[in-house]
Amino acid sequence: MKKLSKSRIIDLGLLIFIILMLAVPSLRLVVMSNLQAVLLRTGLFNATASQDRSNELFTPSLVLQDTTGQQFEIADLQGKVLFVNVWATWCPPCLAEMPEITKLYQELGQEVEFLMISVDNNQQKARQWIRTEKFPAPVYFPQRMSLEYEAIPTTWVIDRDGKVVFKQTGMAQYNTARFKEFLRSL
Repeated sequence: MKKLSKSRIIDLGLLIFIILMLAVPSLRLVVMSNLQAVLLRTGLFNATASQDRSNELFTPSLVLQDTTGQQFEIADLQGKVLFVNVWATWCPPCLAEMPEITKLYQELGQEVEFLMISVDNNQQKARQWIRTEKFPAPVYFPQRMSLEYEAIPTTWVIDRDGKVVFKQTGMAQYNTARFKEFLRSL
């Protein structure tokens, strides 16, 4: 029997890894979201919010339901600073953001209203993810939504006057000193 060289073993391992990634979608989701979470920690994807205030009002018609079945309209939150994030459990960049959004929520959840809107078709899957990951921020499911977005994740920050002061399409690192200072300034 022929002895395998170190480079052959590495090649074989990579081939098996690629086959597993293609064959097992749930593994692909975990690996991709973890790789993207590592990228977020590099600082290359830090959210940058300018101090320029927009005159664009955040006016979607949103009726949301929390994980316990309680419904409310976004209009009920007038006068509060909002961190609105549209996400799904099947979206690797969305899941990559969640650990740092958790930390941001734990620090600023008393000052900023977090609306984590799950657009999963299977709400049970989202609820299971919330339980498994012990995700502390409030998650909502849209019952009626006219909120327009091009891709997920998409995040908005709305000031107390209801104006859009920040919008990010795609993943970003929000748990930075600069972004927290921006949120507190609202």
